[in-house]
Amino acid sequence: MSKSIAGLTLIELMVVIAIAAILATVAVPNLQNLFINNRLVTLSNSFVASLNTARSEAIRRGASVSLKRNSATSGDWGSAGWTIFVDSDGDGTLDGGETTLKIENALPSPMTLYANNNFLNFIRFTPSGQSNNSGTFVICYDGLLQQGGEARSRAIVVNATGRVRVAQDSNGDGIPNKDDASNVTSCTNP
Repeated sequence: MSKSIAGLTLIELMVVIAIAAILATVAVPNLQNLFINNRLVTLSNSFVASLNTARSEAIRRGASVSLKRNSATSGDWGSAGWTIFVDSDGDGTLDGGETTLKIENALPSPMTLYANNNFLNFIRFTPSGQSNNSGTFVICYDGLLQQGGEARSRAIVVNATGRVRVAQDSNGDGIPNKDDASNVTSCTNP
């Protein structure tokens, strides 16, 4: 009678489990960074799309179009979302008789979206596509600009001509840079 039973010994099984555990400890942090970066990219692209929608609607309609925060907290754009509307009187406030074009929901926790002092409450685009000011918005993960050299934030820059762009990290420190090449300094007032 021949015994040709194939299988793993206990030692072989323990070696496989040890290798899997080592690979998991290496892969999980990288997957977390990938997940966070993916959320930052998705949300910043969504906000850029809202800004570009407001600008293109202003040009198309030949009227001022504003994008205002829905939060009661000055500068906080993420906790309650934002609204795009035709701003007939150009005051950045949605008044009776003004047309709402789009309402965006709040960002998922722990993401935040804040503006610098130029866009605390609203941004308005003129019929020529220019914005009422130039400034910066920043989206942060868990209130951090960066952690351990990994980016935890994305900045959106709007110049006075109305051009919207996602800021780059030009010096490689994990923090996005503004138009003047300086780092965004805060998740609550970039």
